[in-house]
Amino acid sequence: MIILLTIIAIIFTFYAPLYLRKRADKIKPTKNMFEEFVENDHGYPWSTDEQRISSYHKALEEKTNSV
Repeated sequence: MIILLTIIAIIFTFYAPLYLRKRADKIKPTKNMFEEFVENDHGYPWSTDEQRISSYHKALEEKTNSV
């Protein structure tokens, strides 16, 4: 058991960083659900920023007009 854990530790300590460095140009990060939500968020009626409130009303009008 100790030998197995030692092998795994060595792989993750030495081999994995080298593997990831060699393939850094091929690895493309993806956006998670929270980042997509933040980019598409228009604000809320209770927002404190006037620009977000107006953006919310504008998005709400566009959504109700398209239906």
